[in-house]
Amino acid sequence: MTQKKGIIELVAVVVEFCSTLESTDKMTKKEFIERTHKLLSLLYMKTAVLSANSEADDFCEKFVTEKDWEMIRSAVEAKLGSHDHYINITEPDNFTSGDSVETCLSECFADIYQDARNFAEQCKDTSDEGLEAAAAEFFMNFKLYWGTRALALMSEFHNLLYASDTTIDKDE
Repeated sequence: MTQKKGIIELVAVVVEFCSTLESTDKMTKKEFIERTHKLLSLLYMKTAVLSANSEADDFCEKFVTEKDWEMIRSAVEAKLGSHDHYINITEPDNFTSGDSVETCLSECFADIYQDARNFAEQCKDTSDEGLEAAAAEFFMNFKLYWGTRALALMSEFHNLLYASDTTIDKDE
């Protein structure tokens, strides 16, 4: 698969992921958990197979504002209710020291959304070089920051969906 084809496939998943988070209020809790669990899996896999051929450009334009981030965080918090709890995440830079960051699930979603939406916007009407630069920045952020958050969310949602004593349906 060519790098450009991989980026285009990734953009499709990113757009679907962002659209899902932007319409959180239109889904039941169970629908949200099932849908985002699948999309996070795809997003992680499609990003992991990228080969960052170029360096991340520190000057990639940012589109997501603090207000946008907070809108996603609060929508997910409202949707998850009691399931929006704090988890500990060990980021790659702290792996050997064992230090972790405590964050809640809704903040993880907002963090991933921020990078994903910025990437999607950077890929609009851009040259091949622009796509490569946007993909390089997205991949760098994946490696250093949001990849671990995606894995943590997938793990939490896997347990919510498949544990024998799950209470998702009872919360609707």
